[in-house]
Amino acid sequence: MEHKYLNSWIGKAHAFIVVPFMALALYEIGMEYAGGKNANLWGIPVMILGFISFLKAKWSVIKNKKLVSFGCDPMTQKNTYFYFLGWVLMITGYIISWR
Repeated sequence: MEHKYLNSWIGKAHAFIVVPFMALALYEIGMEYAGGKNANLWGIPVMILGFISFLKAKWSVIKNKKLVSFGCDPMTQKNTYFYFLGWVLMITGYIISWR
């Protein structure tokens, strides 16, 4: 079942949150390490849970022999929620790690 994720309100909210954050995250990681700070370890389990949720959603696409995909249009609605939850948890874990 394929649907147009970015046409839904949750897809637009997801893109609004994740896309700008990706560039900011790379910049912040470099600045934190350059400043000599160490990460707070409480963020790591949250990021791992997010990554597992993200992989669960992406695995459904990989099983259908589509090795490269962007976004979650080829996913079912249930896996779309796992995909969104995974990104939110990874972002939250990152914020917990450095703040």
